[in-house]
Amino acid sequence: MAATFTSSRIETRPNWAEVSLPALRHNFRVLQEHVGSDVTICAVVKCDAYGHGAPGCALALEQGGAKWFGVTSTDEGVILREAGITGRVLVMCGVYRGEEEDALRLSLTPAVFRLQDAAALAQAAVRQRLTSRVAIHLKIDTGMARLGLPLADLESFAEGIQRLPQIELEGVFSHLASSEVLDDEATQRQIERFTAALRTLAAYGLHPRLRHLANTSAAIERPDTWHNFVRPGLALYGYEQQPCYGDGSPATALPLPLQPVLAWKTHVIAVHDVPAGQALGYNGAYKTLAPARIATVSVGYGDGLSRRLFGNGEVLLRGQRAPIRGRISMDLTLVDVTHIAGAAIGDEVTLIGRSGAQEITARDLARWEGTVVYETLCNLTKRVPRRYVE
Repeated sequence: MAATFTSSRIETRPNWAEVSLPALRHNFRVLQEHVGSDVTICAVVKCDAYGHGAPGCALALEQGGAKWFGVTSTDEGVILREAGITGRVLVMCGVYRGEEEDALRLSLTPAVFRLQDAAALAQAAVRQRLTSRVAIHLKIDTGMARLGLPLADLESFAEGIQRLPQIELEGVFSHLASSEVLDDEATQRQIERFTAALRTLAAYGLHPRLRHLANTSAAIERPDTWHNFVRPGLALYGYEQQPCYGDGSPATALPLPLQPVLAWKTHVIAVHDVPAGQALGYNGAYKTLAPARIATVSVGYGDGLSRRLFGNGEVLLRGQRAPIRGRISMDLTLVDVTHIAGAAIGDEVTLIGRSGAQEITARDLARWEGTVVYETLCNLTKRVPRRYVE
């Protein structure tokens, strides 16, 4: 018999993320008030709710009034159903072959990009002897060239879908490549192509009840893309992309009063004094310029703290900023606390969030990393426990 091991020790490592459910629900309300009651919000909780934990966030959002949720794939939809989510779940990247029956059994709403996708769902509906039609959302490629039905195939799709009585074309949508760039001509062409696609469908007697183009940036800045359904993701978690113009200059738009939902914290686990010229961390990539007091904190790239923070990243400790020194390793990071009186083992260290009057946001981390806030949040790994705070 194989040996088994059970531990009663849970989350003993001092490294965790705090997820504020009131802030999450606040952001949902702000967005709903912004777009108006006639527009349905599909709360995008893909990629584990952008690193915040999909089950906990989706439940809080459903309690706050969300009726629709957006996920990437069937398995993400399964997670929501197992968590107890009863609202509609849009599988935005479609159902993979062989998953059709699972999707229907769980009442997921698949996106489709080919007539064959709809036909496979119709066949699954026949096998399951469903008495109601299967609602689908057609994704159209309006110019991003990533995923969607080519416009040239729209008429043949419209003809074919009417030969599938098991299928209801409930929705039609596309995705904007540069919605935050307010004068982007390619975005305007995408909007015009989407409008033309709706006219083509109407010419075939197809009038999808739900029509959607808007992601976070468009939901905030582009009312002409709202139709009656929007898909915000990042804004739910307290961030939006800065609207700008094609020349890079920022737009003078009034930001929505969003609240960051996630704080990320850890502890100091060692403190040591080192002389000038001391090499710190792997490859001795940083050497102290003067005698220094260095704290070792329990976080590394295995938790999602990017190695690109070497040389420009900071953390907060006792309400003060402490620069990261040396290369970030898998489990540990070194910070300079020479200027922080009393810094000691056990001190709380803030990676994202507030400490005293100081704050570091996920956007700050992203800027130091040379990436976007989406990646910074999504990179937070599973070994960092999410603690939901009311």
